[in-house]
Amino acid sequence: MNKIGIFGGSFDPIHYGHLLLAEQARCTFDLSRVIFVPAKISPFKLNTVPTRGEDRYNMVREAIEENPYFFISDYELQKKTVSYTIETLQALKKEWGDQTELYFITGTDAFLSIMNWSHSKELLTEFSFLVGNRPGYQIEALEYVMTEVRSRYHTKVETVEMPQVDISSTDIKERLYYGKSIKYLLPDSVAEYALAHQLYSRK
Repeated sequence: MNKIGIFGGSFDPIHYGHLLLAEQARCTFDLSRVIFVPAKISPFKLNTVPTRGEDRYNMVREAIEENPYFFISDYELQKKTVSYTIETLQALKKEWGDQTELYFITGTDAFLSIMNWSHSKELLTEFSFLVGNRPGYQIEALEYVMTEVRSRYHTKVETVEMPQVDISSTDIKERLYYGKSIKYLLPDSVAEYALAHQLYSRK
């Protein structure tokens, strides 16, 4: 069985926290590859305007360029509607076939609300999940949700143990807006792209 990780998100911008989670998941669970899927419009961020899909795609491409196991898909960016994980995973499953097991990679905060996701029953029944978790962070809440979905839907879900790295896209955007340093928070190539295109700076 070929195992592939699917990592969805806004990636606005992508940073070392994302890359570390993807690599930890790949190595720990012997994934043959990890495919990054930037969302066009996240159903959980309808009140915010994301950076252009083309720019977010290019930043992810820059970030993963040197990792031969990382790939990128523009599947959601090509759609004109909100990006729903169930639709993306079903489309990719059809493309890759029954001999491939898809693992959706996500963080703890996102997984804690998994029951509220669109078509959560089908999502949790048909696909497997790898959840990034930092030491001591939301342990009881995460264990509760994992137990619930395993019991109710027989979901295959595992945690990806992460080092204590606290990096967020929101903080990076704020730093860029106010002209503060973002060094060591994301790859230099991504930082250079964002600065060259003035993506988060004051207009």
